[in-house]
Amino acid sequence: MALSLRGRKGGDAQPNIPTASTGDIAFLILIFFMSTSIFSREKGLKIVLPEKGAETKIKSENILTVAVSQKGEVLIGERIVQVPEVSVLVQEELRKNPELAIALRVSRNAPYQVMIAVFDQLKVAKAERISLMPVQEEGGR
Repeated sequence: MALSLRGRKGGDAQPNIPTASTGDIAFLILIFFMSTSIFSREKGLKIVLPEKGAETKIKSENILTVAVSQKGEVLIGERIVQVPEVSVLVQEELRKNPELAIALRVSRNAPYQVMIAVFDQLKVAKAERISLMPVQEEGGR
């Protein structure tokens, strides 16, 4: 004797999959992954910006210019230096003049990695007064 899936009225019975709880299951899975995920908060550069319209006058002897050229060269004043030297040279200058502010001038076409490396070196040197300045491109360095 063979089993058949015929209903009482003679038609074929369709298999039924209960879907009433799928929304609940999806919601629980979502909550599980949200509560077990780690959100990194220390991404990017921490920069404290001044208030809008705030302007500070600094004497020219209290400004040290650090520049990154289009080619990725790093200049402190007029001297070309390597990226690892930046922190040492800036620390020396900060010891000589604690009121020193760093003017970081980066060419628009400079390699991004070099700019970030120089900024990191300034942080290592514990430079707290850093000004990001645009560079006018005139076919210079």
